[in-house]
Amino acid sequence: MIALTIEDGRLFVSKLLVQNTFDKFYVGESVVKTFADFKMGGSLNTGYFSSDEQQQLDGRHLCLWSEIKPFAYQLIKGHKLPVSFQFVLQLSDENTRWLLEKNKSSVPADAVEGLYMNLRYEKNEFSCVTGISFKTFILDKTVEQLWDETVKTFFRQQHIAVTEK
Repeated sequence: MIALTIEDGRLFVSKLLVQNTFDKFYVGESVVKTFADFKMGGSLNTGYFSSDEQQQLDGRHLCLWSEIKPFAYQLIKGHKLPVSFQFVLQLSDENTRWLLEKNKSSVPADAVEGLYMNLRYEKNEFSCVTGISFKTFILDKTVEQLWDETVKTFFRQQHIAVTEK
C-alpha cells in the first residue's frame, strides 16, 4: 500500500469526471459531501436487469466507473467545491488476471479479492491510496508491490503528476 499526493487537482478531476481515463475500473463505493452526504455503492442490483441484460453483464457484480461517473459529476460540478469526495475504484477481474499472468505472479488471480485505488479529495488535497484484498491470508507481498508500481505507472502514462507521501 502506498499513499500518493496528486499534484494537479484540476487535471485529475477532468480525467476522473470528464474524460474516460478511469471508465473501465469497477466501483467499490462512492461518497460525495456537499450540502449533504451522497453515498453510492458499486454493487449491481441484478434484479433490476432483464435476463438479456444480465447475460450482457457476463457475471459482473460491480458497476463500472463509466456508469457511476455521470452521477458523481452532477454532484461535484458547480461554483462551490465539495467538502470532500472519495471513490474506491477496483481493477476489473479480467485486468487483474492479465496483470498477474503478465508478471508471472506466483499468486493465482482467484486468490485476489481486489486491487484498489482509493481516490480522495479532502482539505484541498487530492490523493490516491492503493490497496489489495486477498480471499485468504497470503504472506507474499509481491502482488502488493506490483499493484503499487502499476498504479504509479498508470498515473505517469495519464500525465497525472503524483508524489509518494
